[in-house]
Amino acid sequence: MLTYLTRRALQSVVVLLAISATAFALFYAAPSDPATIACGPKCDAAQVTAVRHSMGLDQPILTQYADYLRGLVAGRTISDVDGTAIACPAPCLGYSYTLHEPVLSAITGRFPVTLSLAGGALAVILVVGIGAGFVSALRRGSAGDRILSGFTLIGASVQIYFLGYALQYLLVYSTGWLPLPGYTPPGEDPGAWLSGLLLPCLVLGFVNAAVFARLSRAQLLEVMHEGYVRTARGKGLGTLRTHLKYTARGAAAPIVQLLGLEVGALLGGAFITETVFGLSGVGKLAVDAVTQNDLPTVVGTVLIAAFFVVVFVAVADLVVAWLDPRVRVA
Repeated sequence: MLTYLTRRALQSVVVLLAISATAFALFYAAPSDPATIACGPKCDAAQVTAVRHSMGLDQPILTQYADYLRGLVAGRTISDVDGTAIACPAPCLGYSYTLHEPVLSAITGRFPVTLSLAGGALAVILVVGIGAGFVSALRRGSAGDRILSGFTLIGASVQIYFLGYALQYLLVYSTGWLPLPGYTPPGEDPGAWLSGLLLPCLVLGFVNAAVFARLSRAQLLEVMHEGYVRTARGKGLGTLRTHLKYTARGAAAPIVQLLGLEVGALLGGAFITETVFGLSGVGKLAVDAVTQNDLPTVVGTVLIAAFFVVVFVAVADLVVAWLDPRVRVA
């Protein structure tokens, strides 16, 4: 298990380095000039050249990338537009000249919103998605199975922006059953925090839960016909206990892998959901950075999203290796 853990950690580091190099190359190749954006529309050519030199953009791309990697590990000093030195502690993701703050500070300031949204959506996925798939598999062919399959088909087909706007109009503006979505720190008002995120979490969780429900149902139905499950039933073990002890574990591997990918993506920012409901999370920060040509923030949010995806996929692989020892040898 230790060998597998070491190999998986090294693979994750290589993937993150490749993503960072790709993101930085895209930053360098972007048609927008970061120096022009940072200097402002009233700067002349000489001022833009001075700003470019102050920001280090006149250095070779390999030198800039090496400085960027060094900043991720040990921090670095970044020059402001006027040449003022700005301390950027590790891990330094750059400096946003649009927001006038380090990129990491901008992300961490909005991360509680994304974390709350991801946590609520994950709860819906686990309870509604995997739970519905389990019940549907146990009641295969029944009316309940057909109803649940119909709901999951709708959830897998509908788009977040359509469902989000439709439910927001119906439940917020038309009937007033739910308050306007927003974020209130849970330490200030837990009730407002819960009510403000209830609709976004339900929408995001329902759309993703449909995929998990269909996957878990298919996996459970496949494992139910395995020989060791039939043997357990033949020895007199109850139906529910058999499925909880043997069938669920046998079907867990692909579900856990998809769950790891989903959790990483949610923590990286639910771009569409945060934009639809006006939540100032990491996803909304990335969307705003794209529209404002804030390239350092774009690169920073891409790296953060990639980090969470890689980490949680690696964790999911470790869980799968624990569930199925054969994976460790593969």
